[in-house]
Amino acid sequence: MQRLPGKARPRQEVLRECEAEVSEMRGYIQQVLWDFLIPDLTRAFRWRVQLDCGCIPEVLTREDSTPPHETRWKAFHSPLPPGQMICHHDDSPPAPYRVIAEWGERREVTFPADPVEPPDDTDPRVWSVIRHDEPHTSAFWEVTLACGHVEEAVAPSLDWAPASGPRRVAPERVQQMSAEFEDAWRANPEMQTERDREHTRRMLADGWPTPQSERLCYSCPQVRMISAYERIGWLVPRQRQSGKAASTAPTPSRSALERRLRNAEAEAERLRAELDRID
Repeated sequence: MQRLPGKARPRQEVLRECEAEVSEMRGYIQQVLWDFLIPDLTRAFRWRVQLDCGCIPEVLTREDSTPPHETRWKAFHSPLPPGQMICHHDDSPPAPYRVIAEWGERREVTFPADPVEPPDDTDPRVWSVIRHDEPHTSAFWEVTLACGHVEEAVAPSLDWAPASGPRRVAPERVQQMSAEFEDAWRANPEMQTERDREHTRRMLADGWPTPQSERLCYSCPQVRMISAYERIGWLVPRQRQSGKAASTAPTPSRSALERRLRNAEAEAERLRAELDRID
């Protein structure tokens, strides 16, 4: 912990913003879930953190025992590894492809039928092939990438599981696809970025697996490391116990006091023995 440049925001200003967010959350979260999903502002502790990009944002933790660099901050899909935070920069590089290291939880999503007219950036011939003319359900799997960040991958079918392994195309078809891609790139150099071309080549070399073994990581370009932090204080000041309140604290029983006295005498006797041994 160290003193960081600049000053913390006024506490009342931060508190008003947090209270407004909590009030909004109460509007769309069921009351039975309030204790689990809505933060208790009386337990919120304020910090300023310095990131390796130079930015110094303010953050809140529950209680003051876990410093920011040991906290797992939320990203797009799940918490980041400790010590990392999202900090958006307009000049960040594009999302890189990362290998899928682990498959996690599964969920199903039902989509309505696609419109007949293709989206503005889609070729009508391609749209006629990929378009769903009826509602359909897809299975999404949470995947942890080699960088430690979490994204989602679409399964090839509802009954597919990671233990089944990816489905691959016949070698002769892969060879044909490879030639078709190379011809398309020569005819239209702007059809794909160099990043996407290299990804396509890797997938062709792997037999065009479904699902693919790589995913774009949208966290990597925006992740920054916490290099330093500074304590600010409680969002809601703690109430100090008054003298009157302290005097009304319950008095220990006689047996409890006698037990404490015996323990103190035993400890004193042990310390005397230690002193005699030193002498």
